[in-house]
Amino acid sequence: MSVLGDIIDRVLFPNREIHVIPSLDGAFTPNQRLDLARQMGAEIVRPDDIALGPDGALYVSTGDEILRCSGEDFATRSTFAKLAAPVGGLAFAPDGRLLACVSGRGLLALSRSGEIVGRMEAAGGETLACPLSVDVATDGAIYLTDGSRARAPDLWLADLMQNRPPSGRLVACDANLANAQVLRDKLAWPLGLAVSHKGDEVWIGEAWTHRLVAVARAGGAERVLVKNYAGYPGRLAREAGGGYWLAFFGLRSQLTEFVLRERAFCDEMMRTVPRELWIGPALDGRFNNQEPTQIGRIKKLGIQKPWAPARSYGLVARLDAEGATLESLHSRVDGRVHGVMTVRPVGDRVIAVSKGRDMLVDVRSAQGEDRDDR
Repeated sequence: MSVLGDIIDRVLFPNREIHVIPSLDGAFTPNQRLDLARQMGAEIVRPDDIALGPDGALYVSTGDEILRCSGEDFATRSTFAKLAAPVGGLAFAPDGRLLACVSGRGLLALSRSGEIVGRMEAAGGETLACPLSVDVATDGAIYLTDGSRARAPDLWLADLMQNRPPSGRLVACDANLANAQVLRDKLAWPLGLAVSHKGDEVWIGEAWTHRLVAVARAGGAERVLVKNYAGYPGRLAREAGGGYWLAFFGLRSQLTEFVLRERAFCDEMMRTVPRELWIGPALDGRFNNQEPTQIGRIKKLGIQKPWAPARSYGLVARLDAEGATLESLHSRVDGRVHGVMTVRPVGDRVIAVSKGRDMLVDVRSAQGEDRDDR
């Protein structure tokens, strides 16, 4: 990139550390603990988010459906609702309604029988085309993140590689999904969302700026909790005791950062190369002999190096009350739990949603364990 291009990029994205990717050390030291987590039930195709219902069942968004999962390990599955478009973020309201982010449709409220009983389709005069996550405050106020004005949720990679000025929003509404107002604009794919334990702030994980910020519910003042992560933050959830869990759906790489800066090359790649082979993060990097990073990932006889450059990766982190990372669990390049969109405490479990590998795993079963790196 030219000096002028570098300056322009910094003006458009003042909060992004475009050259420096933090080392995975300290609380983020690579391990294989996430691979030790116990899988819960059979595979679920491309799960996205989970929410524990008042009936004790676990509700899972997958494609255009919401599954109701019950029984031991939530292994008994049935269709709770089938909607007209892909479903993402989920949360239960205090009155038992299930709130669901639906691509191109906004936020829907579903009754206990799965019927649509409310909807919010726009905010600030613009359609909620890319609803990502939803959370509910103790006073009933509802918060929603709209990831992009230009892209639907399933086009997240195109949104990253397009490298346009961020257009995501934080939206608030009342318990009836009315009186919607935009609290923050120009957010960079705000997938992480949680009302703080104190209830005075909304915490947001911005994927494309690799940071965690807190926005005051009254007045909208912003403070940066973590300026620069090595990965792309996914969904955020409160933990009993005052902490939080944060998922990372992918790791940054020097190659991806380079491609993002080389606009002519990146635009040509997006125009001429199949999306699954773009040089960028992936939710599922199972071996494909056409992958652009395969030479850096393969050892011998098709065996992947766990320390190789990551096309896909599995990572979750436990945070303290101020957002500092206490510990992390990894599934490295050769691991089995990649593309983690969500990690949430559910009773005495902590369940991670691996969209890349079609499974739910109990993170708590792997805490405190490890095995030697290879």
